Amino acid sequence: MADFEKRLACVIDAKGGVVRGYLVEGCAFDGTNEYIVTWGVPLFGGDAKTNFAGTIGSAESEPVEPGLITVGLGDQQNELRVRTFAPDGSPAPRSFHIACFRDQ
Repeated sequence: MADFEKRLACVIDAKGGVVRGYLVEGCAFDGTNEYIVTWGVPLFGGDAKTNFAGTIGSAESEPVEPGLITVGLGDQQNELRVRTFAPDGSPAPRSFHIACFRDQ
């Protein structure tokens, strides 16, 4: 499939706003530390298999607070679940960067 998208990326601010990205459709934030990022293509199912890289990082040019991040698949095929934490492991909102690498 020549049009299979192999790369997705986004930057989400600590409040769940999409700052920039490629094929990202939106982000829902639970108000604590969980973000559900929705993409324009499936991350799993059919021929899609996806690997992720995530890091805590600035949304724009603001200072970056230290933190931890976990990344996993969501309930829907086009969802990614991200959770962010303070360095001590307690839930905390953080801006983050995500790269998704899809295999066909």
